[in-house]
Amino acid sequence: MSPLPDWYRDFVAAVVAHLPSEIDEAAARRWINDPGGLDDVLGALAGSGGGSQIAGTFEHDKTKDGWVLVGDVTEPSTIAGDVIEITPFKAEGEEDLFGDEVVERVLALEGVLGQRHAEFLLAHPGEIPEEFQRYSLIFPGTIWRSPEGNHQVPCANWRQGAWELTFGIVEGGFDAGDRLVRLRA
Repeated sequence: MSPLPDWYRDFVAAVVAHLPSEIDEAAARRWINDPGGLDDVLGALAGSGGGSQIAGTFEHDKTKDGWVLVGDVTEPSTIAGDVIEITPFKAEGEEDLFGDEVVERVLALEGVLGQRHAEFLLAHPGEIPEEFQRYSLIFPGTIWRSPEGNHQVPCANWRQGAWELTFGIVEGGFDAGDRLVRLRA
C-alpha cells in the first residue's frame, strides 16, 4: 500500500475541521449506512459535480421558461425524512381562500421548505415518509411568478409509484389533500 500524498491528508483534515459540530448521531449513521449518500456529499465538497446539493442550482430552473423567482429559502442546507413534517394550509373549518389572500398568506409563512429541498427529496425518495404519499406536498419556501402573472410553488405528487415535481398556482388556493412541508418543530 502506497502512502497517502500530503495534499490528500491536508484535504481530509480540512474537511474534518469544517464539519458542522451540530451533526447529530442519526445524521451521521445515515451517512455511515448510505455510502452513496456520503459519496454525494463528499463529491459536492470536492467540486466533482456529483450528488444533490440542496443549496445548489435548481434542477427545474423556471427562469428558462420566462418565470421570475419571487422568493426562495435555501436553509437548512441539509434535510432528511426524520426532520420534516407536513401540515394543512388552513385550519379545519376555516373558509377557503383564493387570489391575493392566499399569496399574502404564503409569503408570510415561516419555517417552510422550498424547491431545492423538494428536488433533493425527490432525488432521494427513501427520505420521504411513505404516509406522505396520499398528499400533494407543497414547498412554499420557493415562489415563482409565471409569464401569465400567477404565483406558483413547487409541489411533490405521488403518481404511478413515483414522486414527481409540479408547480401549483397559489391564487387557486389549497385543498384538503395539500400539505405544507416544513421542519419538524
